[in-house]
Amino acid sequence: MWPQVLTFDCYGTLVQWPETLRRFFVGLLPPEIDVAAFHADFNRFHMASKAGRYRPYSVVLTDALADTMNAWRLGGIIEAQDALLVEIRGIQPYPEVVSVLCSLATRFKLAIISNTEDALVADTLKRLEAPCQLITAQQAGAYKPDPYLFRFALRRLDLTPDDVLHIGAGFYTDMAPAFELGITRIWINRRGEAGDPLRPPTAVLPDMRDLEATIDNLIASRLA
Repeated sequence: MWPQVLTFDCYGTLVQWPETLRRFFVGLLPPEIDVAAFHADFNRFHMASKAGRYRPYSVVLTDALADTMNAWRLGGIIEAQDALLVEIRGIQPYPEVVSVLCSLATRFKLAIISNTEDALVADTLKRLEAPCQLITAQQAGAYKPDPYLFRFALRRLDLTPDDVLHIGAGFYTDMAPAFELGITRIWINRRGEAGDPLRPPTAVLPDMRDLEATIDNLIASRLA
């Protein structure tokens, strides 16, 4: 049967990553600070903090926040770092996710391939309410878009790229490396972002409400 496993990105795909960060920044920053500009700077520092030698994701996040706050000449960094990790541990699923995952779990094995560390995402997994095997950057010692994390996941699952259907919201973190490895992929493009026509996803959805029907269509096309 194909797919043998459905693999999912977590942050931004299953749970409200940018929305949680935005709310956190709104509460953190004084009113004269441009929240969108601060968030954009955080994203740049976050990407840079993941580059190079592997470091735990909690360190990546808190270093990115410290760098952003320093760039904006803000104090209270240590307290803000602690508060950020509390917010990440409490991150909530998107409204449709739990019911979709629970339905899919009756038919497929589910796994999560996430740029995180095990302890940081533990409470998040409980909120998903569906059995998911967890594969993290901590376990692999590498972050997406490094294809090593996907290769590590395939070894852990004892599967080939053709056995898997990957679902993710990040184009360059998920769709691009999955394309390079020959993995069938569905892009959950929640924010209407531009992708890369040279590395197109197999299918594109604005959220996960029609995910199961889309998977069934992909299965039918393979059987045709």
